[in-house]
Amino acid sequence: MADACSNHPVGLLLAASERLNAHLESTARAVGITHAQMRVLMQLDQPTRLCDLASLHECDPSSITSLVQRLERDGLVQRDVDPTDARARRIRISAKGKRLRQKFQDTVGDGSAALADMPREQRLALAAMISAS
Repeated sequence: MADACSNHPVGLLLAASERLNAHLESTARAVGITHAQMRVLMQLDQPTRLCDLASLHECDPSSITSLVQRLERDGLVQRDVDPTDARARRIRISAKGKRLRQKFQDTVGDGSAALADMPREQRLALAAMISAS
């Protein structure tokens, strides 16, 4: 990161975001799933319609459909008929999906390891910025 941005709030947030994203991606791979698949599993506290998942991911419904198909193939989610609209399907996390999600959460920890290699002055500035909010 350029010096002009390294301690600017936006620069600090971008640097932290990049590190956290890389940490989440590598942790997801370590438990045997893609980062996008893990994002879906993390969002399934309740049965959710595909169109709502697509909105959360800010993507085309066809993209979320193929992602959910892979999760379903692997036994991590199940599709059910939406009780309010028989034409629609809701996705719910399976017991296997819950176990994998828990393994991911246990492995990823609180995310602080992702920021460990950030320069100390940047970590302190980021912490001060967050605590001031």
